[in-house]
Amino acid sequence: MLSVWRLQLLREVSRRGTIKAAASAMSLTPPAVSQQLAILKRETGVDLLERSGRRVRLTEAGQLLVEYADTITGEIAAAEAALASLQHSMTGTLRVAAFPTAARAVMPVVMTALSRRHPGLRVTLQDLEANESFTALRMDEIDIAIVDEYDEEEQVAGGGLEVHDFLYDPLFLVLPLDQWPSSPVPLTQLQDAFWIMARQSSQFCQVTLSACRTAGFEPRIRSHCKDFTVIMALVEAGLGVSILSSLALYDRPVRARVFPTNPPLARRIAAVIRPERRRHPALALMLAELDRFGASYKPAPGGLTGRNQSPKARRYEKRPAS
Repeated sequence: MLSVWRLQLLREVSRRGTIKAAASAMSLTPPAVSQQLAILKRETGVDLLERSGRRVRLTEAGQLLVEYADTITGEIAAAEAALASLQHSMTGTLRVAAFPTAARAVMPVVMTALSRRHPGLRVTLQDLEANESFTALRMDEIDIAIVDEYDEEEQVAGGGLEVHDFLYDPLFLVLPLDQWPSSPVPLTQLQDAFWIMARQSSQFCQVTLSACRTAGFEPRIRSHCKDFTVIMALVEAGLGVSILSSLALYDRPVRARVFPTNPPLARRIAAVIRPERRRHPALALMLAELDRFGASYKPAPGGLTGRNQSPKARRYEKRPAS
């Protein structure tokens, strides 16, 4: 009989490309992984892996076995969810990843509320960008990913993931206090200004670039920054203008002119899970808490009205790289 654990090892090697990376993910040594895969080869009677330089790739038989391993792992996750639903109190660990702005603005509120209601449930958090979160979700390194989307079409993340919208987050134009009037400024008046942008590889940067180009100009970029607090500090120092999300301005003092963009820009914030885990009560509790945050959220500054709507579930098929 095939060992489920050895099938999971083969699955990790398939996903990560090297025995060393799979060993690290499973907290094993590379020789231990190689030994277990050799046993699996003897049990099946066929070659499962072949070398390709420093990496390994699956044979046709190995790929077939990994497909069954994916199914088995999904059924195990469903069984865990069913067993957890029988517990009278919620315990265990829920692993969450969120893009940095949501990790700062959303997760402290949500995690505090969960810990008060369910003290036996431990929630861990990593700050990851959306594409990093999708990889971690597919690798079973996290249970739920909080991601951002910027267009009206359904984004796809590659492989039957389920997405739950919970927040509509408008974007704002942010200008230095002493350089601009207190009335709204159209983007067309900012073609000669210096711009402070998010990092070049980010979706947020691409959205800002697109908005400027739609307004008829190529922005003069002074800085690219990963951290929105750095962007805000540079704007407040009078070094440039920027577009920031309401979440980036949430619950913090702002010493700058802040106006809605014209035309309006916004992003959706969503929680993404693996469908086989949707019935796990800990995930249900997290989704409910995220919904509460979204329902009570007042877009900054000054509680400007957004258009948060009742959350809905969707399915992802694939998501283009940013």
